[in-house]
Amino acid sequence: MTDITPLTHHDDLYPVPQMLVEVIAVMNIPFTIMVKPWQTASLGKQSCWEWTQHEMKVAVNNITNFLHDVDLRFSPFKSHSLVSSAQRGEWSSLLDDQDFQEIYGKAALAKTLTHTAFDAFHQGIYDPIGLVKGWAIETALDRFLRPLLLTSFPHSDHHDSQSACCEAVAINGGGDIRVAVSQHSDYLWKIGIENPNNTSEIIAQCAIHNGGIATSGFNKRGMHITHTNEDEVLRQLTVISDSVEDADMWATAGIAAGLRSWKTLAQEHSLNAIAVRNSGEVLHFVHGEQSNNQFTSIVSRDAVELNTKVSKEPSC
Repeated sequence: MTDITPLTHHDDLYPVPQMLVEVIAVMNIPFTIMVKPWQTASLGKQSCWEWTQHEMKVAVNNITNFLHDVDLRFSPFKSHSLVSSAQRGEWSSLLDDQDFQEIYGKAALAKTLTHTAFDAFHQGIYDPIGLVKGWAIETALDRFLRPLLLTSFPHSDHHDSQSACCEAVAINGGGDIRVAVSQHSDYLWKIGIENPNNTSEIIAQCAIHNGGIATSGFNKRGMHITHTNEDEVLRQLTVISDSVEDADMWATAGIAAGLRSWKTLAQEHSLNAIAVRNSGEVLHFVHGEQSNNQFTSIVSRDAVELNTKVSKEPSC
C-alpha cells in the first residue's frame, strides 16, 4: 500500500498536496500513479496546482488508454490478441506491430541472459506475459509521466528547474514499481517489501531515486512452478534494477530457476535482490554477492539504498 502524507501549507490560502495519486484497474491489476509536485513557496499558488493536476489527469488518461491497448494486444486470455494469434500459428504481427517485435526480441534476449530460466516458449507456445507488465509500466512512465519532470508551468515567471510541473513520478502496477525523479532533486521513493508468509510485515525497505523494483513468487498465486528439490524453491524474489522491465524479467527467471541457479545469475549480472526461501529464510544480494547480515548500503549506481531491517512502515 502507498502512504499518502497529509496536506501541508506554504501560505494561508492554498493547500499544497505532497502527493497526487490516481488508481486505475487494467489487466485485473490495480495501477497506482503518483506525482509529487514541487514543494516550493514560489509555486504554492492555486493556478500552478491546477495546472499540475491537469497535466497529471492527461497523463493518467493516456496511461489508461495505453494499458488497455497493451492488454488487448498481448493478453494470452483474449482470443483476438496478437499473442493468441501467434499461439495459433499466425505470426504476421512480427512484421506489422513494432511493440510485438520489441517484446519478441526482448524475450529471446531474456532466454539467453537467464540461461533459459526465462523462456517465453516454456510451455510449448509463445507467452511473453512475464515480460509484458514490466515493459508496459516502463513504457508508460517514459511516454506519459517523465515529461512532467520537464514540462514548465506555462504562466510561471520563474525559469529555474522548479518551474516544472513536478519533482517525482511513479507507477505501481500490482507491486512492480517504476520511479523517476527530476535531475534537480535528491528525492528518494521509499518502498517496502512484504513478507510472503505474513503480508502485514515488511521484511525490507529500499529507497530509489530512479529505477525499478519487481517481485515474483508464490504467495499470491500458489505454487505455479515446481522443483524436485525443495531446498531449491524460492517463495519470493524481489529484484531492484535500473528499470522495472529488467527487474520483472530477473525476478521471474529467479523463481523459475531455483536458488542455486539464481545465485549464479545474480553473480554474473551483479543483481540486487531480496529472496525468501520456502523455509522462510531471507537472503540478501548486493551486486550479486549474498549477505546474511543486516545492512544499509547503496546498491545501484543511481541512488538505490537498501535497508534490510524489518520495518512496519508502509510500502510504496
